[in-house]
Amino acid sequence: MAADEDHDARQGTLAARPAVSRRLQLPQLALHCLDWPGTGTALLLLHPNRTNVRVWDFVVAHSALRNRFLAPDARGHGLSDYPAHGYGYADYLGDLHALLDAMEVPRVHLVGAATGGNLALLLASESPQRVASVTVVDPGLSLDPSTSAVVQAQMRRAFRFPSLAQARADMPYSTRWSDAMRTHYSRHAFRRVDDGSDAVQWRYHLPGVIATEQLLEVPIWDRIDIRCPMLAIRGTHSAVFPRANMERLCAMVAGAQSAEIDADHRVSQDNPQALARVIDRFIDAL
Repeated sequence: MAADEDHDARQGTLAARPAVSRRLQLPQLALHCLDWPGTGTALLLLHPNRTNVRVWDFVVAHSALRNRFLAPDARGHGLSDYPAHGYGYADYLGDLHALLDAMEVPRVHLVGAATGGNLALLLASESPQRVASVTVVDPGLSLDPSTSAVVQAQMRRAFRFPSLAQARADMPYSTRWSDAMRTHYSRHAFRRVDDGSDAVQWRYHLPGVIATEQLLEVPIWDRIDIRCPMLAIRGTHSAVFPRANMERLCAMVAGAQSAEIDADHRVSQDNPQALARVIDRFIDAL
């Protein structure tokens, strides 16, 4: 399929199941959330650090599930509020509880990618009554400090760009993305700098995402206590969630399932169709 045809096909898929954009005022801050209407237990999608809800658009579009999907922008990300402080696990988890309470959603299937995967594991462990199942996609468990240092340096070095075209060309973990994915995500990932130039910068709070990245260096294995069905997914080309870590995680959870997808760390953007298919199969079998 030609690039233009592929773009049109994907945009048509997105249009077939549009999301409602909501902004909810919670006790501590306002969170933006995409809400795809549906029936049955909702899926709550948690994005990676320094990204936003739009990493999930093509996954939802390719899903055959008729469930409701909810995808919040975490604090300091996307269209949510950017507080000066409060970027620990407890802050993020508190926001998720407040969001579910505000939307009157008692129980969810959790799907978390990268840092969102860590949050999913912690929420499922600490609040099992709220979680019907948990799917983690290339979570950042025991992140090597040297890898974290490289990522943090990259964040500081490449936060502002002279143009959207240059920003689009410099998006991390994007070498496997389709042109349609690059175009779509770059449209939502950057905002214009208000200085009269063509400059853009990432749509996130830089000190907050750096603080969050540092969280990943601290192991959370001793906090994991999953009692619901769990699926662990890794990108076959990812160094962030090596197979040994996936096997260790699955060994901790009775009946846990695992899968590998032809992707790097950003599985939801590298191969959204395959990710949707694996999640669909897992949820359908519950």
